[in-house]
Amino acid sequence: MSEKKDIEKATAEGFIKLYNAKMRTTYRIIDYSDSPDTRCVNSDGNKLNIEITMTEDRPGDIQALLGRSDHRSLEALKAHRAEVEAGKASSLELVSCLQGNLIAMLVSRIKAKLKKDYGPNTVLVVRDTCPADPDWDLELDEIKAQLDLSRNPFNKGIWILSKTKDRLFRVV
Repeated sequence: MSEKKDIEKATAEGFIKLYNAKMRTTYRIIDYSDSPDTRCVNSDGNKLNIEITMTEDRPGDIQALLGRSDHRSLEALKAHRAEVEAGKASSLELVSCLQGNLIAMLVSRIKAKLKKDYGPNTVLVVRDTCPADPDWDLELDEIKAQLDLSRNPFNKGIWILSKTKDRLFRVV
């Protein structure tokens, strides 16, 4: 299985555990695929499809997390600091802010997924990768305000799963 599929599998497993507890359901994963990423069924035979995407503080962070980029390494940070001190870069380029780029990145990922159709009984799960592990409940109104949900293919909701897979936040 590829790294992407491993992450999707872990995300789906974490989501189903929390979703079942929150919604008092009994879904279990029956298949991993490409679109949607995961298919589930409950004890009554009802189906649930899961489409998964991930957040990142800034472009390239997921690759760094997977070891495919060194832009978050100590060496890269030291080099950036030297550029800042020389006046060639801004110190704000590596700063993340929940009210700034984190919400913007999350909203852009959701908007991209809203353009596609994944069939009935589908949820969108956004896996948070932010090291700060934000409390997304505090930002849900702001996130919803930035989304055009007139066309929402996720009739079972849009959810954010925390990086540690121990908290679940319902966007819609």
